[in-house]
Amino acid sequence: MTTRAPTLAFVCIKWGEAYPAEDVNILYQGVADHVSEPFRFICLTDRPDGLRPEVEVADLPATGALALRWRGCWPKLGMFAPGILAGVDLAVYLDLDIVILRSLDPIIAHVRARPGLHVLREWNPNIWELLPVSLRPDRGAQSSMVAWRPGEQDHLYTDVMADPEAAYALVKNDQLYIGIKAHERHYFPPHFAVSFRRHLVPHYPLNLLFKRIRKPSRAAVVVFHGAPKPLEVAVDNAGAWGTRMRPGFGPVDWVRDYWKRGREGAREALARRTGAGKG
Repeated sequence: MTTRAPTLAFVCIKWGEAYPAEDVNILYQGVADHVSEPFRFICLTDRPDGLRPEVEVADLPATGALALRWRGCWPKLGMFAPGILAGVDLAVYLDLDIVILRSLDPIIAHVRARPGLHVLREWNPNIWELLPVSLRPDRGAQSSMVAWRPGEQDHLYTDVMADPEAAYALVKNDQLYIGIKAHERHYFPPHFAVSFRRHLVPHYPLNLLFKRIRKPSRAAVVVFHGAPKPLEVAVDNAGAWGTRMRPGFGPVDWVRDYWKRGREGAREALARRTGAGKG
């Protein structure tokens, strides 16, 4: 009898018009370039048009009228719906507005070695960076990267579906709910991912002196939460971006390279599919 190899899947979510298909295609390329083992790439979406052929598509649960009732990113909990990731032994969810810079293999190995749900810890204001992580206030989960074994966290979806108002009364968004309600919740080690805005963009007035946004030396994942989004700093004609206290100007070279690589990979994949169809 043959033994089935464990199945690793990377999962993303695209609903409505907030993100185009290009963002999914670029994320796929980022994963493909930085994972050494076979994997599935699954996009939960209500708009599958334009996705490169390697991307599997599944319907995002709780769309339509219910999604309108779910404020913020609550529909993200659909990735925990029973059976939605059938056949997957380990799932790694990634937001579409991230940049992958280094191998994800250490992250996968870390998750496999410890049961439960793994999620980023929400970052503190920079003043707290002077203290060890253990002494900083715990602001809850940051759900730009989440890893779990499908089937072990189904309650994160079913409980909210059964009583959404109780979830809304408990916390203000999905990531805080995940952090509180997950079985065996663990925070990823802080060096796995950094915040673009908090860790890489200097605070005013230091950004007047340090205008070049340096590529992080260790982190595999850079999270773009809030402003700016990756595309804003990836285009050649990028202008002013960021927030009032953390403004920047012009393209960021390593984000531009990542975006360019993702676009080229998607064009090649779509061209191969078109060529195969003609043949």
